[in-house]
Amino acid sequence: MTRRAAIIAFSLVVAIGLLGMQSWDVALGRVQRGAIQAIEERTGFVVKAIERAEIAFLPLPRISLSQVSFIQRDGVLAGEAVRVKAHLRLLPLFSGRISFDRVDLVAPRIDIAVPAGSDGITEWLSPALAEFEQLQRQSKIVVSAGSVFLRADGAIQSVVRDIDLVIDERSGNQPLALSGSLNWRGVPTDLSLLWPMAGGSAKASLSATSSLLKLRFDGTRSGPGEPVISGPLVLSTPSLPKLLGWFGEESRLGSALGAAAVSADIQVKPREVSFNSAVVNLDGERLDGAMKLAESGGRFALSGTLAGATLDLGRILDRLPVPVFDVADTVPFDLGAWTARDIDLRISVDAARLKGARLNDVATYVLVRKGRFETGLVRAGAYGGSVKGRLLATAAPAGIDIKLQAGLDKVNIGQAASDLPQLGRLSGTGNAQLVLDGVGNTFDELLGSFTGRINLAARQGEIGGVAFGELLRRAERSPIQALRDWRQGKTPYESISANAGIAGGILALTEAQMTGQNYRFSIAGSAALRPRTLDMTALLASPNGATKLPFVLKGPVDAPAFEIETEAFLSPAGAALVPTLLTR
Repeated sequence: MTRRAAIIAFSLVVAIGLLGMQSWDVALGRVQRGAIQAIEERTGFVVKAIERAEIAFLPLPRISLSQVSFIQRDGVLAGEAVRVKAHLRLLPLFSGRISFDRVDLVAPRIDIAVPAGSDGITEWLSPALAEFEQLQRQSKIVVSAGSVFLRADGAIQSVVRDIDLVIDERSGNQPLALSGSLNWRGVPTDLSLLWPMAGGSAKASLSATSSLLKLRFDGTRSGPGEPVISGPLVLSTPSLPKLLGWFGEESRLGSALGAAAVSADIQVKPREVSFNSAVVNLDGERLDGAMKLAESGGRFALSGTLAGATLDLGRILDRLPVPVFDVADTVPFDLGAWTARDIDLRISVDAARLKGARLNDVATYVLVRKGRFETGLVRAGAYGGSVKGRLLATAAPAGIDIKLQAGLDKVNIGQAASDLPQLGRLSGTGNAQLVLDGVGNTFDELLGSFTGRINLAARQGEIGGVAFGELLRRAERSPIQALRDWRQGKTPYESISANAGIAGGILALTEAQMTGQNYRFSIAGSAALRPRTLDMTALLASPNGATKLPFVLKGPVDAPAFEIETEAFLSPAGAALVPTLLTR
């Protein structure tokens, strides 16, 4: 035996001898009493029942309790564990005292009483943190394979599973420090927390990482009284709707957003969180400003003002779960789902995209109150002109009252056509005004109730796909020739104007005309909003009125038929040739 091994063996014999000199009674009753007293002193748990107690000295002294039931003194926290292991301190054993520095809870099942109606993490964590704060000292607690049931009046509010946590030992007014992992609502999450247990200003931090969330906060908590938490926060998520769903928040408006990140100096007060110097990143587009999230009367309210360089408004609108409007759909509108949370959000950007259109100097807003939804463009530049719009929906006895206003002013249509293919055959400078007002419980009822007006005007441009001037000249020479290949070419115009009134779900085109140097084109008729069909007639005439070509515009709005009304201007002899010409 080497000298070193001999020294170790001698020390071990001495230690065992010292322990043997103590009057250790390893009977079950003695072990239970010592273990229970130590656990209650160092953890704050009151042990209600145990099935078996064991003590072992090698390789390290420890007490093991099986099938343990426990409760905190005020009953906020209660539970049971398959096994509780208390790791004894060696030196106190030499004097016959039981003391330990670590408690292992193996497969514990813990119930925490939370306020009735609570649905927030802050409300759920407050009771447990308050219990730990009452302890003057606390051993290291290791939780493995645990689960926590949050109950309000006996009903389960939420369940946290697969808990593996280490709560560090502390004494006096040292902060509570824990780290580990858990599974909440099917999402494994790693976290760490440093929480001050004494009044005054003290450091606080929180870190959480999962597939849905990366969060880091390092700041301070000040007191006494109602604490104020402040400091820098960094939060990011690959999908804000999924993150909100993870927290139990099903938001119709939240579904408009995708990947999101927020960094801000936050200040947390009771029922209020302020985000100062906030940087918000939405799908790679940065917005700067300030926001506030508050709770009042059981409703959460988000308010803020943000500004940035660019924003894709079209992408946001495309993600909204807007139902397909169909007159056959008799499902009532659900405005309540869109107004479940209060919102007052103002956003301005240098440039924005909206369904292909490019806008500049954009100011927009969303204003939501219970039973009221409003959004709009306060201002936006567009292709040398400007765009404005407003949508207001409010709850009414007959369903939902809708008010829609939109306007274009001095927009260069040719420039817009480069981004909007549907305008590819039109150029010029245009103005437009739309005002609609209706109320209904379903989309069909809403269409049938609409009243309002539409005004259109354009000047100094062209319309592609037809050459009205050439068509008139050909018609003057030979009406038959006018029917050949007339859907080609371009028609320059000096002005376009159209005015329409809407009532009872019918749009009546009261005045509409387009004028050029050698023609005048007018159109009148109606459009039925419910079936979305057109029934209109038009007349193309020379300036002196000598030649006139009538047209009909009928059919579905998406693909109406625009044809020359041949029988109205052809002679009987020429009419006989029309079928042959039209089939060539």
